[in-house]
Amino acid sequence: MTVRTALNRTAYIDAALEVIGEVGVDRLSMRNVAARLQVSPMAMYRHFPTKDDLLAASLEAFIARARVVPDAGLPWEQWVEQAARGMYGALSRELSWVPLLGSLRVGAQAIAVTEAFVGKLSAAGFTVEQSLQAYFAVIQVVVGAVCLRSSLAARRVEGAVASSTDVETAIRDGRRDISAQLQSFLRRDQIDIGLPLVIAALRAQLAQARPLA
Repeated sequence: MTVRTALNRTAYIDAALEVIGEVGVDRLSMRNVAARLQVSPMAMYRHFPTKDDLLAASLEAFIARARVVPDAGLPWEQWVEQAARGMYGALSRELSWVPLLGSLRVGAQAIAVTEAFVGKLSAAGFTVEQSLQAYFAVIQVVVGAVCLRSSLAARRVEGAVASSTDVETAIRDGRRDISAQLQSFLRRDQIDIGLPLVIAALRAQLAQARPLA
């Protein structure tokens, strides 16, 4: 096997994202990235002293390639919805990033998304504090929706009915009206449940802050 050593940082990140796409973030290693590129693992250390450095750089590239920042000309409600759906779509395609989102250091791409979100809402009349609260509320809705979608998908793969223990209990107790509604919610795309509530709450908050004409 011919061993190559003259690879740049981007080549390692590209290979890392390919590995993640195949086996998940938790099974990424310096060794399997190096093997993909036919280099010695030691050749990577000039660019990435630790696995966490490689993970952080790969997350930066993942965010950049997801292109979650919408067109600046959109009204703020549509802007927030598109940003949230962009995050949801990206994480749904690569679920293994979700457990690490709070543990890796924040990079320039993540900061850029945050600043764009805060800038958009600030321009619409929200305070910076309100804008940051809105941003993290959206993040929580997105991550929660991704996790629930993943859980429901796994249960369907196992042949389980798309229902919860609460649904089954409701049926046994005769509360069929409740169970039917719960099953309907579980069949929906999960982002469609929480996101409209967040946007409605933001709209109400902004209306309260504006003086009456």
